Amino acid sequence: MKKLLAISLLLLLLLPLGAEDMPKFPAATVYLVGVIQPKDLAIAIYNEAGEELTREDALLSFEFPNLEEWEVSQSLYFRYSSHLSKQKAGKLIFEIGNLSLDDANALRTTLELSSESLLTFVENGDTFHTTFPAGPQNDVPIGKLTVKIRKRADDIFSAGTYAGSFSINYTEGS
Repeated sequence: MKKLLAISLLLLLLLPLGAEDMPKFPAATVYLVGVIQPKDLAIAIYNEAGEELTREDALLSFEFPNLEEWEVSQSLYFRYSSHLSKQKAGKLIFEIGNLSLDDANALRTTLELSSESLLTFVENGDTFHTTFPAGPQNDVPIGKLTVKIRKRADDIFSAGTYAGSFSINYTEGS
């Protein structure tokens, strides 16, 4: 009896395998489309308060103390974002002129650069040499630029508004 029950159970389980063929469906092709947008390198400049500076408001304003000898300074911070397909190197090169009222009255201005990243080093005192890695990078520090103005006790300057500028050039490559 047990053998008969086992054989009938086995036949019952194998019966669907001998039934008619499974219905056939036409082949389907699914196309997947995706776009990876490259993101160029974007370098941002921030002031000491952490505010991003744009081309229109990139202005440093200095208050000179009423002392015989003084030094004032302000710093700018450089950061970048990118999504590069391959690593590349670049340089931020700075040139600065003195702050001047006229030809006879010019305050000597100096730059001091310091790296804030393992992938950035300072070259010749006026250049950030940076390696930008492949892949998504967001708000990555490059370095800090400090503009210093110093008056010695024996310097004599006329009262007035002193103006000057510095330029930043970016070059790609090592």
